[in-house]
Amino acid sequence: MLLWLQLLFNVMKKQEIKNFICKLKRKPDSHKYDFGHVLVIAGSESMPGAGALCCLGAFYSGAGLVTYAVKESFLIQACSLSKPETIFYIYKTALDVLNYVKLRKVTSIVIGPGLKPDYKFVYKIISSVNVPIVLDASGIAVFNGISSKLNDVKSNLILTPHLGEFFKLLNISIDSAKINRAKIVTDFADKSSITCVLKGKDTFVVSGGKIYINNTGTPAMATAGSGDILSGMIAAFININDDIFEAVKFAVFVHGLAGEMAEKEKCQISIVASDIAENIYRAIRQVSH
Repeated sequence: MLLWLQLLFNVMKKQEIKNFICKLKRKPDSHKYDFGHVLVIAGSESMPGAGALCCLGAFYSGAGLVTYAVKESFLIQACSLSKPETIFYIYKTALDVLNYVKLRKVTSIVIGPGLKPDYKFVYKIISSVNVPIVLDASGIAVFNGISSKLNDVKSNLILTPHLGEFFKLLNISIDSAKINRAKIVTDFADKSSITCVLKGKDTFVVSGGKIYINNTGTPAMATAGSGDILSGMIAAFININDDIFEAVKFAVFVHGLAGEMAEKEKCQISIVASDIAENIYRAIRQVSH
Protein backbone atom coordinates (compact mmCIF):
# COMPACT_ATOMS: atom_id res chain seq x y z
CA MET A 1 0.00 0.00 0.00
CA LEU A 2 2.80 2.40 0.92
CA LEU A 3 4.63 1.72 -2.36
CA TRP A 4 1.40 2.25 -4.34
CA LEU A 5 0.85 5.62 -2.66
CA GLN A 6 4.41 6.70 -3.39
CA LEU A 7 4.06 5.78 -7.06
CA LEU A 8 0.73 7.62 -7.30
CA PHE A 9 2.08 10.83 -5.84
CA ASN A 10 5.25 10.68 -7.95
CA VAL A 11 3.08 10.62 -11.08
CA MET A 12 1.02 13.57 -9.88
CA LYS A 13 3.91 15.64 -8.65
CA LYS A 14 5.09 17.25 -11.91
CA GLN A 15 1.78 18.97 -12.55
CA GLU A 16 1.38 19.94 -8.89
CA ILE A 17 4.82 21.52 -8.89
CA LYS A 18 4.11 23.37 -12.12
CA ASN A 19 0.89 24.77 -10.65
CA PHE A 20 2.66 25.95 -7.51
CA ILE A 21 5.56 27.50 -9.41
CA CYS A 22 3.04 29.64 -11.32
CA LYS A 23 1.92 31.13 -8.01
CA LEU A 24 5.50 32.03 -7.08
CA LYS A 25 5.88 34.32 -10.08
CA ARG A 26 5.68 38.02 -9.19
CA LYS A 27 3.91 40.78 -11.07
CA PRO A 28 5.88 43.90 -12.10
CA ASP A 29 3.99 46.08 -9.61
CA SER A 30 4.38 43.69 -6.65
CA HIS A 31 5.37 44.91 -3.20
CA LYS A 32 6.54 43.08 -0.08
CA TYR A 33 3.12 42.92 1.57
CA ASP A 34 1.86 40.85 -1.37
CA PHE A 35 4.00 37.94 -0.15
CA GLY A 36 3.09 37.79 3.50
CA HIS A 37 4.53 38.73 6.85
CA VAL A 38 5.89 35.75 8.78
CA LEU A 39 6.23 36.07 12.55
CA VAL A 40 8.69 33.65 14.14
CA ILE A 41 8.24 33.19 17.90
CA ALA A 42 11.24 31.11 18.77
CA GLY A 43 14.64 30.92 20.40
CA SER A 44 15.98 31.25 23.91
CA GLU A 45 19.21 32.16 25.66
CA SER A 46 20.69 28.73 24.90
CA MET A 47 19.21 28.38 21.39
CA PRO A 48 18.95 31.82 19.73
CA GLY A 49 19.95 30.30 16.39
CA ALA A 50 16.78 28.20 16.12
CA GLY A 51 14.65 31.24 15.34
CA ALA A 52 17.32 32.66 13.04
CA LEU A 53 17.28 29.46 10.98
CA CYS A 54 13.50 29.53 10.84
CA CYS A 55 13.62 33.11 9.54
CA LEU A 56 16.20 32.04 6.97
CA GLY A 57 13.86 29.35 5.65
CA ALA A 58 11.06 31.92 5.36
CA PHE A 59 13.22 34.51 3.59
CA TYR A 60 14.55 32.06 1.02
CA SER A 61 11.01 30.80 0.35
CA GLY A 62 9.67 34.18 -0.69
CA ALA A 63 8.29 35.84 2.45
CA GLY A 64 7.89 39.59 1.99
CA LEU A 65 8.67 40.38 5.62
CA VAL A 66 9.98 38.23 8.46
CA THR A 67 9.89 39.21 12.13
CA TYR A 68 11.80 37.35 14.82
CA ALA A 69 9.99 37.81 18.16
CA VAL A 70 12.46 37.50 21.03
CA LYS A 71 12.88 38.10 24.72
CA GLU A 72 15.24 40.93 25.57
CA SER A 73 17.55 38.48 27.36
CA PHE A 74 18.84 37.03 24.07
CA LEU A 75 18.21 39.86 21.61
CA ILE A 76 21.92 40.53 21.00
CA GLN A 77 22.69 36.87 20.28
CA ALA A 78 19.66 36.59 17.97
CA CYS A 79 20.67 39.72 16.05
CA SER A 80 24.21 38.47 15.57
CA LEU A 81 22.96 35.18 14.08
CA SER A 82 20.28 36.60 11.78
CA LYS A 83 20.18 38.13 8.33
CA PRO A 84 20.20 41.95 8.27
CA GLU A 85 16.75 41.93 6.62
CA THR A 86 15.20 40.45 9.78
CA ILE A 87 12.82 42.60 11.81
CA PHE A 88 13.09 42.13 15.57
CA TYR A 89 10.28 42.47 18.07
CA ILE A 90 10.90 42.30 21.80
CA TYR A 91 7.97 40.89 23.78
CA LYS A 92 7.24 40.13 27.40
CA THR A 93 3.79 38.54 27.30
CA ALA A 94 1.44 36.76 24.90
CA LEU A 95 -0.65 39.92 24.79
CA ASP A 96 2.34 41.83 23.40
CA VAL A 97 2.63 39.28 20.61
CA LEU A 98 -1.10 39.41 19.83
CA ASN A 99 -0.98 43.20 19.56
CA TYR A 100 1.96 42.93 17.15
CA VAL A 101 0.11 40.39 14.99
CA LYS A 102 -2.77 42.83 14.62
CA LEU A 103 -0.79 46.04 14.17
CA ARG A 104 1.82 44.70 11.75
CA LYS A 105 -0.52 42.62 9.57
CA VAL A 106 1.13 39.28 10.30
CA THR A 107 -0.16 36.63 7.88
CA SER A 108 1.45 33.45 9.26
CA ILE A 109 3.21 32.43 12.46
CA VAL A 110 5.81 29.89 13.55
CA ILE A 111 5.91 29.01 17.23
CA GLY A 112 8.35 26.73 18.96
CA PRO A 113 11.88 26.24 17.58
CA GLY A 114 14.29 26.69 20.49
CA LEU A 115 11.54 28.23 22.63
CA LYS A 116 11.31 27.54 26.34
CA PRO A 117 8.18 25.39 26.91
CA ASP A 118 5.27 27.50 28.21
CA TYR A 119 1.79 26.04 27.70
CA LYS A 120 -0.17 29.15 28.73
CA PHE A 121 1.86 31.39 26.43
CA VAL A 122 1.56 29.10 23.38
CA TYR A 123 -2.13 28.32 23.92
CA LYS A 124 -3.04 31.99 24.40
CA ILE A 125 -1.54 32.86 21.03
CA ILE A 126 -2.83 29.96 18.96
CA SER A 127 -6.34 30.28 20.40
CA SER A 128 -6.54 34.04 19.79
CA VAL A 129 -5.51 34.55 16.16
CA ASN A 130 -7.00 33.57 12.81
CA VAL A 131 -3.81 33.33 10.73
CA PRO A 132 -2.19 29.96 9.90
CA ILE A 133 0.24 28.75 12.56
CA VAL A 134 3.14 26.32 12.27
CA LEU A 135 3.80 24.53 15.57
CA ASP A 136 7.22 22.93 15.95
CA ALA A 137 9.48 21.66 18.75
CA SER A 138 8.45 23.27 22.07
CA GLY A 139 5.27 24.55 20.44
CA ILE A 140 4.24 20.90 20.09
CA ALA A 141 5.79 19.63 23.32
CA VAL A 142 3.60 21.81 25.55
CA PHE A 143 0.62 19.70 24.39
CA ASN A 144 2.20 16.34 25.22
CA GLY A 145 -0.53 14.08 26.59
CA ILE A 146 -3.17 16.79 26.13
CA SER A 147 -3.37 16.94 22.34
CA SER A 148 -7.18 17.27 22.55
CA LYS A 149 -6.61 20.90 23.58
CA LEU A 150 -5.60 21.57 19.97
CA ASN A 151 -9.16 20.85 18.84
CA ASP A 152 -10.35 24.15 20.32
CA VAL A 153 -8.06 26.28 18.17
CA LYS A 154 -9.73 28.30 15.41
CA SER A 155 -6.57 28.96 13.39
CA ASN A 156 -5.29 26.66 10.67
CA LEU A 157 -2.67 24.64 12.54
CA ILE A 158 0.27 22.88 10.91
CA LEU A 159 2.21 20.58 13.25
CA THR A 160 5.70 19.44 12.24
CA PRO A 161 6.79 16.70 14.66
CA HIS A 162 9.40 14.04 14.11
CA LEU A 163 8.41 10.57 15.24
CA GLY A 164 9.68 10.98 18.80
CA GLU A 165 7.78 14.24 19.29
CA PHE A 166 4.67 12.70 17.76
CA PHE A 167 4.51 9.71 20.07
CA LYS A 168 5.04 11.96 23.10
CA LEU A 169 2.26 14.26 21.92
CA LEU A 170 -0.21 11.37 21.66
CA ASN A 171 1.22 9.47 24.62
CA ILE A 172 1.72 6.26 22.65
CA SER A 173 4.66 3.88 22.40
CA ILE A 174 7.22 4.63 19.75
CA ASP A 175 7.01 1.03 18.52
CA SER A 176 3.30 1.50 17.81
CA ALA A 177 3.99 4.78 16.07
CA LYS A 178 6.58 3.15 13.80
CA ILE A 179 4.38 0.20 12.88
CA ASN A 180 1.15 2.13 12.31
CA ARG A 181 2.60 5.46 11.28
CA ALA A 182 0.21 6.17 8.38
CA LYS A 183 -2.94 5.20 10.28
CA ILE A 184 -2.02 7.01 13.51
CA VAL A 185 -1.10 10.30 11.82
CA THR A 186 -4.16 10.18 9.55
CA ASP A 187 -6.51 9.52 12.48
CA PHE A 188 -4.92 12.35 14.45
CA ALA A 189 -5.18 14.87 11.61
CA ASP A 190 -8.79 13.90 10.83
CA LYS A 191 -9.98 14.18 14.42
CA SER A 192 -8.30 17.50 15.08
CA SER A 193 -8.68 19.20 11.64
CA ILE A 194 -4.93 19.79 11.73
CA THR A 195 -2.37 19.51 8.96
CA CYS A 196 0.35 17.22 10.26
CA VAL A 197 3.86 16.88 8.84
CA LEU A 198 5.35 13.73 10.32
CA LYS A 199 9.04 14.16 9.57
CA GLY A 200 11.47 11.38 8.79
CA LYS A 201 12.29 9.03 5.93
CA ASP A 202 9.29 9.37 3.61
CA THR A 203 7.86 12.38 5.44
CA PHE A 204 4.05 12.26 5.62
CA VAL A 205 1.87 15.32 5.06
CA VAL A 206 -1.70 14.62 6.16
CA SER A 207 -4.76 16.89 6.12
CA GLY A 208 -8.51 16.45 5.72
CA GLY A 209 -8.30 12.82 4.65
CA LYS A 210 -5.53 13.56 2.13
CA ILE A 211 -2.05 12.11 2.48
CA TYR A 212 1.18 12.93 0.67
CA ILE A 213 4.33 10.85 1.08
CA ASN A 214 7.47 12.78 0.22
CA ASN A 215 10.37 11.13 -1.58
CA THR A 216 13.01 13.88 -1.57
CA GLY A 217 15.66 14.26 1.10
CA THR A 218 18.71 12.49 2.43
CA PRO A 219 20.07 11.18 5.77
CA ALA A 220 22.48 14.13 5.60
CA MET A 221 19.55 16.30 6.74
CA ALA A 222 19.53 14.59 10.15
CA THR A 223 21.20 17.61 11.70
CA ALA A 224 20.24 20.27 14.24
CA GLY A 225 18.12 23.03 12.76
CA SER A 226 16.93 21.20 9.64
CA GLY A 227 13.36 21.20 10.95
CA ASP A 228 13.60 24.90 11.82
CA ILE A 229 14.36 25.67 8.17
CA LEU A 230 11.31 23.64 7.11
CA SER A 231 9.00 25.48 9.54
CA GLY A 232 10.04 28.82 8.06
CA MET A 233 9.55 27.51 4.53
CA ILE A 234 6.04 26.31 5.33
CA ALA A 235 5.11 29.66 6.89
CA ALA A 236 6.28 31.46 3.74
CA PHE A 237 4.64 29.16 1.21
CA ILE A 238 1.22 29.17 2.91
CA ASN A 239 1.15 32.93 2.32
CA ILE A 240 1.52 32.34 -1.41
CA ASN A 241 -0.97 29.50 -1.82
CA ASP A 242 -4.41 29.49 -0.17
CA ASP A 243 -4.49 25.68 -0.24
CA ILE A 244 -2.51 24.86 2.91
CA PHE A 245 -2.12 21.18 2.06
CA GLU A 246 -0.61 22.02 -1.33
CA ALA A 247 1.68 24.66 0.16
CA VAL A 248 2.96 22.32 2.88
CA LYS A 249 3.56 19.54 0.35
CA PHE A 250 5.62 21.90 -1.79
CA ALA A 251 7.65 23.10 1.20
CA VAL A 252 8.47 19.53 2.25
CA PHE A 253 9.39 18.57 -1.31
CA VAL A 254 11.66 21.59 -1.87
CA HIS A 255 13.22 21.23 1.60
CA GLY A 256 14.23 17.65 0.80
CA LEU A 257 15.52 18.61 -2.64
CA ALA A 258 17.59 21.44 -1.15
CA GLY A 259 19.07 18.93 1.30
CA GLU A 260 20.03 16.63 -1.57
CA MET A 261 21.74 19.53 -3.33
CA ALA A 262 23.61 20.52 -0.17
CA GLU A 263 24.85 16.94 0.17
CA LYS A 264 26.14 16.92 -3.41
CA GLU A 265 27.85 20.26 -2.84
CA LYS A 266 29.64 19.05 0.30
CA CYS A 267 29.25 15.49 1.59
CA GLN A 268 26.74 13.54 3.66
CA ILE A 269 28.35 14.04 7.06
CA SER A 270 29.31 17.69 6.65
CA ILE A 271 26.15 19.66 5.88
CA VAL A 272 24.48 21.88 8.47
CA ALA A 273 20.97 23.35 8.43
CA SER A 274 22.03 26.65 6.89
CA ASP A 275 23.44 24.71 3.92
CA ILE A 276 19.91 23.45 3.26
CA ALA A 277 18.54 27.00 3.38
CA GLU A 278 21.18 28.26 0.99
CA ASN A 279 20.15 25.62 -1.55
CA ILE A 280 16.43 26.48 -1.51
CA TYR A 281 16.83 28.80 -4.48
CA ARG A 282 18.62 26.08 -6.44
CA ALA A 283 15.86 23.59 -5.69
CA ILE A 284 13.15 26.04 -6.77
CA ARG A 285 15.11 26.92 -9.90
CA GLN A 286 15.48 23.24 -10.79
CA VAL A 287 11.78 22.43 -10.48
CA SER A 288 10.86 25.62 -12.36
CA HIS A 289 12.34 24.28 -15.60
